[in-house]
Amino acid sequence: MSSENHNHFCIYCGSKLVPNQHYCSHCGKEVYHDVEPEIPSKYEPEILKIEKEYNLKQAKAKELVDRLFDPSHVSYQKFTAAIRKSNGLFDNQITVARKMVELDDGHNLVVEKELKIKIKTLNTFIDKMEDLINELVIQLSSNEDDDEDINNLFSEMDDLIGSVKDY
Repeated sequence: MSSENHNHFCIYCGSKLVPNQHYCSHCGKEVYHDVEPEIPSKYEPEILKIEKEYNLKQAKAKELVDRLFDPSHVSYQKFTAAIRKSNGLFDNQITVARKMVELDDGHNLVVEKELKIKIKTLNTFIDKMEDLINELVIQLSSNEDDDEDINNLFSEMDDLIGSVKDY
């Protein structure tokens, strides 16, 4: 509602109002209230930055998988499945983080603590995607079958995915 009190008449009963009156003196209903400005969470830009960074890294990883492996190759299928699984879990986590940001008023220590934990989890996804990219770049440059490093990376990604599911 505006401070003009709708042309100085109560919108409920039509009684004449005194300028800046908050309640109608005839019917008692509220005719004006100050709208508190919404203060954005200080974590919102960080969540957006994390989401953008993850999306860039997962796109790069997918591009490298496409360049390295034929779609019919087992490694292609394993890598793309791992990326898809990571993307799904990341999307779930980022959705939860956004909901937490909506609850953050800057004064709730529990929400702030949980947001910090969520940000750490989201950054772990970025780190693991970076590890995958590095391994794929090494694979691209060496053209040797170094299955041990690849299997270790899959194991680490599975551990990450498992730990997020537990959380």
